[in-house]
Amino acid sequence: MTKLSKFEELNVDLDKLAHQVRKLLEKERFKIVKDDRTENAIHIRAVKSQITRIVIGTARDIELVIAGDPKNFALILVIGAWGKNLAISAITGYVVASTIAAPAATAGTILAAGSYLTSVNFEEKIFDRIEEEIYKLKDTSNKRENSNIT
Repeated sequence: MTKLSKFEELNVDLDKLAHQVRKLLEKERFKIVKDDRTENAIHIRAVKSQITRIVIGTARDIELVIAGDPKNFALILVIGAWGKNLAISAITGYVVASTIAAPAATAGTILAAGSYLTSVNFEEKIFDRIEEEIYKLKDTSNKRENSNIT
């Protein structure tokens, strides 16, 4: 699942935003495995690998890219979930419990659909919380565009 949003005329300190996002992910018990920065982009990747997350199919990894400058930037949020592919989950359910073939496929599909909805809900929740941080950080950047310099 991918979510993209563009923010304009906010003058947000993107380093502070990245710091707040990392804190938010760590609070949700994600482990930050990547935090790359270039002049115009910040890329954060966080994962969860507990067996319970695999079984119930909730969010297992998050990639976040903040690209642009403090005044105008885009936020890209990608969340991976174990149950996102319904067909594969149905087949997996069939293989794991092949003694009850048809019910296993049905159960796998139902569980995958439930985990997909859980992941969509999580994606909305985390995106809303990041958006709140963005608006809290409005007008916090000291960087100015070159066109303002005379």
